[in-house]
Amino acid sequence: MKKSLKKTLFAGVAALSFVAVAGVSSTNASAKSYAKVTSNKALTSDATTRNVTFNGTNALYTKAGTLKGAKTVATKTTTKALANAQTGKANLRAYRVATTNRGSVYYKVVSFDKQYRGWIYGGKSASAFAGGVASYATTKDATAPASTNTYKLSSTSTTANTTLFKAPAWTQYKVGRAKDASGKVITSTDAYKNATFTVSKAVTTSREGDLWYQISSSNSDLNGAWVKASDVTVANPIADNAVRIVLVDPSGNTVKTLDYTKSGAQKDATLGTLSANGNVYSWTLAGSDTDALNSQIASALKGTGYPFSNLTDAQKATLAQAKFGSSVSLVVNKGNVVYTTFKANSRDSEQASSAAQPMTSQPTTSTNGVPANALTGVVSPLTDDLSALFGDKKSDLVSQVTKLSSDELSTLNNDISKAAAKTFIQPKSIAITDLFSGAQDATFTSDQALNYLKGNSELNSLKSAVYPQFDTNGNVTWKQLTYTPSSADAGTFGTQVNAVFSYNLSDAATVSAPTTGENGGQVSPLA
Repeated sequence: MKKSLKKTLFAGVAALSFVAVAGVSSTNASAKSYAKVTSNKALTSDATTRNVTFNGTNALYTKAGTLKGAKTVATKTTTKALANAQTGKANLRAYRVATTNRGSVYYKVVSFDKQYRGWIYGGKSASAFAGGVASYATTKDATAPASTNTYKLSSTSTTANTTLFKAPAWTQYKVGRAKDASGKVITSTDAYKNATFTVSKAVTTSREGDLWYQISSSNSDLNGAWVKASDVTVANPIADNAVRIVLVDPSGNTVKTLDYTKSGAQKDATLGTLSANGNVYSWTLAGSDTDALNSQIASALKGTGYPFSNLTDAQKATLAQAKFGSSVSLVVNKGNVVYTTFKANSRDSEQASSAAQPMTSQPTTSTNGVPANALTGVVSPLTDDLSALFGDKKSDLVSQVTKLSSDELSTLNNDISKAAAKTFIQPKSIAITDLFSGAQDATFTSDQALNYLKGNSELNSLKSAVYPQFDTNGNVTWKQLTYTPSSADAGTFGTQVNAVFSYNLSDAATVSAPTTGENGGQVSPLA
């Protein structure tokens, strides 16, 4: 019985011991604590400053790694592999930052190909990327080819665009193919198969090491787009016996380009010679080369507004050192600003086939509104010159008008209208800065001249002098024509060209009798 009691007591003690141990374990498990997020907000700095890369020291989680329920998205082995990846798809963009009650910082990141997205430890401060991520430059500056080199796309497609990008491929998050001037994504490149362009900037991608060019082009669809260097070819290679002369303005912008060729010249030979004059060596051009270059450069710059006569000694020395098969730049300066005036002509829009007639600037007189001298010699049934029949002779005019037949009165009014259509009142508010100006010797097209006239509100609705129209009782109604520019000649800045203004007699406006003269402003582009 004693033995049985001992066994029972031992079993009881053992059971109590198990319960005690179990109780301690339960208490320890419930005591395990997790971090809590005290701040979670979006990053708002410039997106391009938030490009980062893994460094392989931390894993990527669905939430901050010390939060309850955090699951692994990418292990440390995976993040290390991505850190060393040779493709821009592995680049990351950080877009949120969270801080825990333990003072740890976590960043939410996404890979550029969107295959990995999650939270990674970022150190103890939100002021800079640290911990498992680091700031990352997705490109590195490279040397761009000479701005004189012209390129075109090596190949194009009617169904795809795999060459033109808004930024080098995989160097910015969610930035893909280039857009055209209207803002639409370029989905095919065949439209640009004949387009040529120069290069304004070059970079290499940090992971792939690919060289990319930024396009400079007058084609607004292409200008600013990026293309891989391997996807372009030289559009205008320089011949071995030619020196390409790029004429640039003081800012380095290309004005004109010309190739100066010389029969028998060898590639890499200099255009001029280095000769000694005593102990002084200098580069010189042969007289025949100087004469030929003066002529070709002057011809190339004709109409550009960059006047040129002869090469300076400094320019000769520069050209003498140029090598055949390569290019050289020469700075040229724009001519003085000069102004073009327009000889005003008018044409009745209802008689478009009729010849335009010259107009004169004829202010309205301050006493009667009749164009001064404009009506002298008007063919009419009246016995006296019409312009002399106003003022103190107005009663004589009324007396004669009331004696006219309806046909005679119609002829009189028509003749006065036609005479007034040869006059215009100079604009009042034209400033010197509003004149049609350009560099001396630069040319302009007829469209440019017409657009200038239409672009100024006063010139686009030019007025005639005020003129009278009579009824059978001798009463006067005052009228005024409005002219609109219809054509203008092409020309060279600093010279006068013709411009034609159209009018319609039936559209003449009824106006009040003028009480003051209208003589125009200080300057006018019309003559």
